Amino acid sequence: MRILLTRDSVAAGDDADAPHAETVTLPDGLDAPAALTALGLPRPRLPLIGGGRATWVLRGGDGTPLAVLAQQWPRPRPLPAALGPLDRLAGADGAVRLHVEYRRQLDPDAEYERLLHG
Repeated sequence: MRILLTRDSVAAGDDADAPHAETVTLPDGLDAPAALTALGLPRPRLPLIGGGRATWVLRGGDGTPLAVLAQQWPRPRPLPAALGPLDRLAGADGAVRLHVEYRRQLDPDAEYERLLHG
């Protein structure tokens, strides 16, 4: 499965190579939690934020939230849309587009609940 991964910039100095695009090949059939582990998210692909707190939302190519990631959490928390094989989200070209949205230092638990019930 071919993943086209992008992420938001976190500061003006980080904008130089935005949208921080990367292509990664993963085994077919992985669900989002397994894919996040294989991608190494949140570390090493996401920058460390001063103060040790940062919240990120992983979104599919259509904008659907798939997981909440936090610098202070040991692992991402998948949302219901992340269940099942991730390759079901592939576009016509066969690639799965994922974008990691920076939510600054919002409370990751509150962000997870908002996305889960919102």
